[in-house]
Amino acid sequence: MQSGRYGGPRWKIAYASYEGPQRFAVNELQRALQQYLPYVIETRPAAELDPTGANLIFVGTAAENRLIAELEAKGLVQHPHQPQSYTIACLPSPWQRNMRIAVISGADESGVLFGVVEFNKRLGAFIPDDPAGIRPALDNLAFFSETDAPVIENRGLWTWGYVIYDYRRFLDNMARLKMNRLTIWNDTPPINSKELIQYAHDRGIQVIFGFQWGWGTKLNLASEKDLADVKKQVLRDYKHNYRGLGLDGIYFQTLTEHNHTVQGDHTIASLAAKWVNEIARPLLQQNPRLRIEFGLHATSIQEHYPDLGSLDPRIVITWEDAGVIPYSYEPGVTASHGQEKDRPANPSATIDYSKKIATFRPGSEFAMIAKGWTTLRWSDEFEHHQPFILGERSQAFIQNRARERQPRWDFVNAQWMAHYPFALRFYRELRETVKGPMTVQGLIEDGLFEERIQPSAALLGEMLWNPNRSPEKYLRSAFNPYLENVN
Repeated sequence: MQSGRYGGPRWKIAYASYEGPQRFAVNELQRALQQYLPYVIETRPAAELDPTGANLIFVGTAAENRLIAELEAKGLVQHPHQPQSYTIACLPSPWQRNMRIAVISGADESGVLFGVVEFNKRLGAFIPDDPAGIRPALDNLAFFSETDAPVIENRGLWTWGYVIYDYRRFLDNMARLKMNRLTIWNDTPPINSKELIQYAHDRGIQVIFGFQWGWGTKLNLASEKDLADVKKQVLRDYKHNYRGLGLDGIYFQTLTEHNHTVQGDHTIASLAAKWVNEIARPLLQQNPRLRIEFGLHATSIQEHYPDLGSLDPRIVITWEDAGVIPYSYEPGVTASHGQEKDRPANPSATIDYSKKIATFRPGSEFAMIAKGWTTLRWSDEFEHHQPFILGERSQAFIQNRARERQPRWDFVNAQWMAHYPFALRFYRELRETVKGPMTVQGLIEDGLFEERIQPSAALLGEMLWNPNRSPEKYLRSAFNPYLENVN
């Protein structure tokens, strides 16, 4: 055994698995811890590690990490049970005096990853400014224990695909915000779709691809011919372009992005329900477990939402534009000029309407798109595209683009700091009302999310994980050094 240059106790990492999301979790833990320590951190499987002679961090599930299981059997740490949940703790070592052990235990592989994120944030807030005090502070890490689980099951982002400029860093940053769902809209799938999907799955993130079922085209919802044409196009498109990608579901939009609520003698809601059922039926016959999300703009539905009751219950409605914060493009608490007639105009009205559209299909999932960050440059840059490579842009391009977009971020960050309690109230009340699962995705596109986790994006992640905490805790988390320094 070679003697070390750096004396005193050392930290070692003992992991259970180095596959899938747990590989990213172990790497992320090592990355965060290593920046504070002068020596190279010994990292090895728990089965190979002697638990004496060092401060130790155990990472994994109790089923896979024998040392975590032993600590739980001794009653020293609590076992997390809910999906995606974790326990993180620091306590005196039961194997050697004057040594510490830290535990990051997940109920599943996602729980392990999310536990690492929280542990890293705790480290970031704990480390002193004086470099000379960092190692002593780590060697005397305060004892604590925390068990937590998400309040909203599915949390993530929605974006057009061509404005993801580095898909690896984009997905890494999503994982650091404890997000587990990404919906990507493309005119046609990227040629590197399978690589992207696998990378996402290795970070515990499900991937949904969106494509049009009439969106952006001149069609008539009441036309049987138009319906037959779109149905043929969708079935062909799904078979040839989407079915073999390994996706976790598909998302579509049809002809509802307007403020007309009726067409002839029928409501848009009833026509859209018929249209969607007819197209989805053969897809669900082929694969009854296929997740299909219907992106629906509330501006064309308004109070006619009961007419959507005929939708196949397996189809998830993903609502947009159903009021002000958190639906509005500008993160304010009043409707912008000209919008008052087609959507609720204040937070209370928005919550009341959302409770209606979330519960008229008893027990169903409530899904929505939150807005108030960055969008496409529709007027001077957007165009439809053919097959392309997603997320392989140069770092120089990304850095230049990020500088261009920062003024928008400066504005929305300030707005969210002022108004986020209204969004907290919204998510809290909807979660209390909705009995089925909830899915919330933030619209952040062309925001260079891969280059920097902006405070208001971090705030979104925290609000969706648990909207029931005191407001000041969200700001501390949004400005945590761990999230500010990962890129």
